Amino acid sequence: MPQFQYKISKNGTISTGNIEADNANNAAIKLRSQGMILQLVPATVSSGINGNRNPLSILRSLIRPAAAHQEIYLRQLSSLLQAGVPILTALEAVGEQAPKRIAVVFAKLTERVRSGASMKKSLEEEAPFFGKVSIGLIGVGEANGTLDEMFAYASDLMERNRKVKGQIIQTFSYPAIVMCVAVGIAYYMVAYVLPTIMAFITKQSKTVAMPLTTKLLIALNDLCMNSWAYFIIVPVCLVVICFLLRRNPQTVERFDLIMLYIPLIGKAIREHSNTLWTRTLGALIRSGVDITAALELVEGIMSNRYYAAQIRKVRETVKQGGSLTKAVKGTALRRLCPMSTAMLGVSEESGSIDASLLHVADYCEEQLTRRVVLLSKFVEPAIFGFIGGFVGFIYFAFFMAMLAATRAV
Repeated sequence: MPQFQYKISKNGTISTGNIEADNANNAAIKLRSQGMILQLVPATVSSGINGNRNPLSILRSLIRPAAAHQEIYLRQLSSLLQAGVPILTALEAVGEQAPKRIAVVFAKLTERVRSGASMKKSLEEEAPFFGKVSIGLIGVGEANGTLDEMFAYASDLMERNRKVKGQIIQTFSYPAIVMCVAVGIAYYMVAYVLPTIMAFITKQSKTVAMPLTTKLLIALNDLCMNSWAYFIIVPVCLVVICFLLRRNPQTVERFDLIMLYIPLIGKAIREHSNTLWTRTLGALIRSGVDITAALELVEGIMSNRYYAAQIRKVRETVKQGGSLTKAVKGTALRRLCPMSTAMLGVSEESGSIDASLLHVADYCEEQLTRRVVLLSKFVEPAIFGFIGGFVGFIYFAFFMAMLAATRAV
């Protein structure tokens, strides 16, 4: 009778061994009463796996489904494992429901796990789109036998971060559309309306003294006609320069520091970064991840590199034996997120660091929501005021020219 190697978890204890059964399904049925099945493979399959990756595997690693779909995949895996389904069967079931390009990824994951590779290693090589934090949580669950819980926890964390980003995008989408419309109107005025008006004004200015507003309109028209290429070249050059500067770690860190103090926008960036690092660190600590490993994961996901540098300093201090509170106070995080230092100072003694960090994250997220709403309310009238003032100035200068010509006659 065929033999199967198994790895099961019961009450946080992982045990391994061999079992005889007609097939894998019968073996799984026998093992479900003993605990949650983490791995079930034929005993003849080697536990090792070739680490070399072919080009097709590298190409698969570039596939990145939407964030909402990633959450669904993780939640499905969590539900299947909680129901006692073996991990291999769960991976196959989720892959069957996924689109073809994602089904290929899950098929490869199933193959690697069946060959003896860990779930964490398989995800890092075949599905890196889940992110370092989610994969780190899954690795912890695999080690302590709570893989089903960690799948759900990773999904919840991804969902929370996605909602924060979605809220920012949704709030600024309308002002962005208004800005595009305003640019289009300005272009139409400069390219089609202004030349027609200027033809009349130029003809009248030869015989009639034009008022100041009309002279300013003439100067604006000359600037647009003679220097229109600069209005295209300069923005493109600025974008290229910013792209090149961001390739230098030191330069990008300074650039991101400046971004934190831009009026109106800088406060929103700070609140978003504070929400990201406190929530992620709190979630990782609560799930049982080592503090230094958790800080390393947080550093890797920070989009603002100045924040990432501060997290790196915190990790180095903690690694040398310092407390988390002391490490945070020794960095710019004390100034950027003062609430975190106050909460950590109290919670580190009571052992509730994770709860305190998550509380700070909730507070920062609330402040971020208010800041974003305030920005959206400020941007809309500013855009309308600009485009309205521009159009009004053109027509006012035109009618002043007509009035001057009429008086001359």
